[in-house]
Amino acid sequence: MKAQLKLSTLFLSMSAIFSGATLAAEEDKKKEKEAETEQVEVIEVRGVRSSIKESLYLKQQAVGVMDAIVAEDIGKFPDQNIAEALQRMTGIAITRNGGEGQNVTVRGLGGDYNVTTVNGRRMASEHSSRNFNFDLIAPEIVQSLEVYKSPQSKTQEGGIGSVINIKTRKPLDLDGFTLSGSAKGIYEERTGDINPQASFLISDTFFDDTFGALFTAVYSERTQRADSYEGQGFYDPDENVDVRIPIDSNGNGILEDNEQSYPSIIPGYVRYSNWQDTRERLGASLALQWRPSDKFDVNFDSMYSQYETNGEQYQISFVTYDESWTPGIPAIGEVKFNDDGNANYVELVDGAMAELLNVSVPRNTDTWQWGFNTVWYATESLTVDLDISQSQAKNVSNGNNRFIVARGFVDGITIDQTGSNMLPDVTMTPALSSEQPFGAHYSYNSGTDVKDKIEEVRLAATYIPSFELVKDVQFGLHYGKQTKERSVFKSKNASMFSNGGAYFKNSEYDSFDDSSVEELGGLNLFRLPADVLVPANFDNFLDGEPGKHPDPWASFDYDKLYAFYETINPQAAQDKIVAKNSPKDSFALTEQTLAAFVETNLQGDIGQLPFALNMGVRVIKTDVTSDGYTFDVENVRYNVTEKDGALSYRVDGDIDDYYARSTTEESYTDVLPSLNFKLNLRDDLLYRFSAAKVITRPNLGYLSPYSYLDFNNAEYHASNPGIKPLRANQIDTTIEWYFSDYGALTFAAYYKDIESVIARGRVGTAQVGNYFKDGVAVDGPIFTKISPTSEKGATILGFETAYQQSFDEILPAPFDGLGVQVNYTFTDSSYDDEELNDLPFVGMSEHSYNAVIYYEKGDYQTRIAYNWRDDYLVYPDAWGGPEWAADYGQFDFSASYNITEKMRVDLSVTNLTNERQWSYVKTEEQIRRLARYGRSISLGFSASF
Repeated sequence: MKAQLKLSTLFLSMSAIFSGATLAAEEDKKKEKEAETEQVEVIEVRGVRSSIKESLYLKQQAVGVMDAIVAEDIGKFPDQNIAEALQRMTGIAITRNGGEGQNVTVRGLGGDYNVTTVNGRRMASEHSSRNFNFDLIAPEIVQSLEVYKSPQSKTQEGGIGSVINIKTRKPLDLDGFTLSGSAKGIYEERTGDINPQASFLISDTFFDDTFGALFTAVYSERTQRADSYEGQGFYDPDENVDVRIPIDSNGNGILEDNEQSYPSIIPGYVRYSNWQDTRERLGASLALQWRPSDKFDVNFDSMYSQYETNGEQYQISFVTYDESWTPGIPAIGEVKFNDDGNANYVELVDGAMAELLNVSVPRNTDTWQWGFNTVWYATESLTVDLDISQSQAKNVSNGNNRFIVARGFVDGITIDQTGSNMLPDVTMTPALSSEQPFGAHYSYNSGTDVKDKIEEVRLAATYIPSFELVKDVQFGLHYGKQTKERSVFKSKNASMFSNGGAYFKNSEYDSFDDSSVEELGGLNLFRLPADVLVPANFDNFLDGEPGKHPDPWASFDYDKLYAFYETINPQAAQDKIVAKNSPKDSFALTEQTLAAFVETNLQGDIGQLPFALNMGVRVIKTDVTSDGYTFDVENVRYNVTEKDGALSYRVDGDIDDYYARSTTEESYTDVLPSLNFKLNLRDDLLYRFSAAKVITRPNLGYLSPYSYLDFNNAEYHASNPGIKPLRANQIDTTIEWYFSDYGALTFAAYYKDIESVIARGRVGTAQVGNYFKDGVAVDGPIFTKISPTSEKGATILGFETAYQQSFDEILPAPFDGLGVQVNYTFTDSSYDDEELNDLPFVGMSEHSYNAVIYYEKGDYQTRIAYNWRDDYLVYPDAWGGPEWAADYGQFDFSASYNITEKMRVDLSVTNLTNERQWSYVKTEEQIRRLARYGRSISLGFSASF
């Protein structure tokens, strides 16, 4: 039976309990007064153990459930990347981009379910969804990371998973003039390149330490390479996937009734990829702080990040089955079968087609944020806090994304899955080189420009009443406005130069140059000139992966390919291949929120046990404006033909002409109560209980206006700008034992009751357009309408436990420098929808754990970390069944030596054991993707003055 959180009842009952503690609190006024005026412990963070001490102190002092990581020293974060540092916390796992951490999940919930802030403010992101790319921010400018798993009314709403806050440094927190810098070289194993990374920080205080200024700058370059295999289309009648090996015994290109096709464990579509990427990051931050008196604390901070990636994927692909886009039945030679009667060895003969692909998706981002904050200590009992901030991010592609395909042919391809290796043995005879003939096929240019702007104003106050039980009352207003614009560019007809000019027939173009048309592999194709082809620029493909893999293959020069298209018909190349703005795929989305909150912090004793209770409520009104283009289903006109009693519909004119500008405005209000209770069972033993109502706003893709017709399946797909947020009730409870400044054993359990999840589903039917018959308008066909819907709910439950221990007072020298950090998380989920009930949330691992062993003694420090997560759902509707990412574990190593008190040398190795990443469809035998990224090794030097 589903547990329902009765938050109002909880508040009343908890309030009654603690009002009974008033007398004890009144009798202990002197003790409480001293606690209020006690100075917060100041911890100088230098080294692993000091970082752990500060993190545990922050966690212990918090009233809610939270975790923290603090930089060991200026410019010395425990990992090369913020996402990779976050994964060391309980309940957090990451996804990687090219082997580098980029996005996080918290308790199994991904980016759309979490809110990321910088110094308490939301930061714009070029990500087209609500997800946040943590690779935008260099770790050198970060002081600490805080993850709040149970909300308070004063914190930003929007995260069913968590609120992640990135804190940067303040100049008055440093001791006068500070100058530090670092430089390192990073060696990438698979590219063989050594790339630079450098950072520096300068800070000083002026006017009797009442004003401070801090500036940081970071620059880095990376070159990365990934070799990968992909397989799609596995024979599975249970999933209605009937991919078979066809045997055309008479060689006429047609599968006759008396000829057979066989199920196969070999995928119907195979692709290999060599991905080479260059990454350049420039980051800077400026912080100014003015404290003219004990009454005022004024802060200005800003951050800028420029991140550019330019990746090229060189790919080859081939198919083992017959489709409309392949040249008839593949010519099959020898076939072998396993004990189940499924083909596990296939020869493609007589000029097997192997397509050559060049894919590139450059990412050029600029992100900045500034914030102004002033705190006015008006009286001993009243503090006022004003915060104003703005953030912008943009990713400009200008239609420079490429997906280019040329068709090539080799004598034969052998695919052998009879062995015990994960991947099939593949041999191409000869290798697909630049000397072979290739024909033009597909040239898709695209790009998505994203602009994101966030403006926020927060006015809050803290009042300390004279009533001893009440520590303080906090209240305020928070206004936010976010505008995300997406402009899409794409080719009008990427296949214009395919099939030897077939698309020019009955087109608007009068003529074209067909002198280069040749018959290749049974197809008429525009043969590419020799100078378009480029020899392979890599070697040792899939090095380290057992088995036989294709030899390195050719690529092509896009500029020369496009010039070749211009010789055929320059206007067609310009009109159909060059990416043009596509208004119907573009949108502007604006969300405005106005929140009011009030919360109170109570403290006292229950018997002899000190407690802290935080209770509050946050009320938010959200206004959504969605502006873009939608399909005008009522005014579609058809040309209709009839054959054998069946009607065939063809849209009259260009289908893009039926899109019309659409603006939708929606509004909703949420009341979010929260409760956080902490009880000190002993000085070193804490119990916490938290309960709250939380929301996550819908994915931007659901809100952005879009619609299109799928004639093949008679479906009308449309967005739902009026869809409401995901709402959930949640509880957390923990027991935490802090047995030393550097050691703790903690356990937490959590439960989230999500009232409704959002998914695309059938929401009815729509009659689309009409046609004229004998001068009379006749209704067009009925389409099934597919749209985001939120009718069914889900539950998430789990627990996490963590153990940290420094052995400095336990083990004899020299082993007293040892320490460990270990944590484990279990998360489970279930849907109310029976069709989805066997699947977890996308990106949710049931099990995950992290382990760190460190040694710190004198001037030496070393650390080895292992991070592991269970398999997780990637895509529930993949070709052939759900796609799952396999479980993955990775070792990372770091060490440092203090040459002097002010100078240090650092060494780190990422992916120490050169692990692979892979995914599968339904069963682990059906490999969907496997990639190897290799190790990276960095050696650097840092100094401070």
